[in-house]
Amino acid sequence: MNYRPLLLPCLLFFVFATNSCVAQNTQSTDMTEITQPGMAHTVYFWLQEGLSEDELQSFEAGMRSLAASPTVRRVFVGKPAATPSRGVVDNSFDYSLVLWFDDVAGHDAYQVSPAHLKFVEDHEAKFKEVCVFDNDVLE
Repeated sequence: MNYRPLLLPCLLFFVFATNSCVAQNTQSTDMTEITQPGMAHTVYFWLQEGLSEDELQSFEAGMRSLAASPTVRRVFVGKPAATPSRGVVDNSFDYSLVLWFDDVAGHDAYQVSPAHLKFVEDHEAKFKEVCVFDNDVLE
């Protein structure tokens, strides 16, 4: 069977579908709200050995639940990237969490928020080590 007559319609469909997805994705990942100066609270977690897949998924969900704190503007949850090994890179952590606040006052309110207190209560036993870096973002 000759598929050549179907090539152009399929190609056009693919182009339109891709453009539609890109446009939707651009809207959902608009970073302008976080490029304004504020405060970044970056947390690196080294977890206990032998946690189950369910425990890890619960931990990830717990990190995402921190968005419920009223002063949190954005939440980024990550794992170490597979970047080449260099002397200045430490990718020994299990998870990273970046929370974006308008200012230090927002961070301070977050520290005593029910969402943060529940996260610590529910997941603290999973922590082997935690390291926090807080920084004011410059214009």
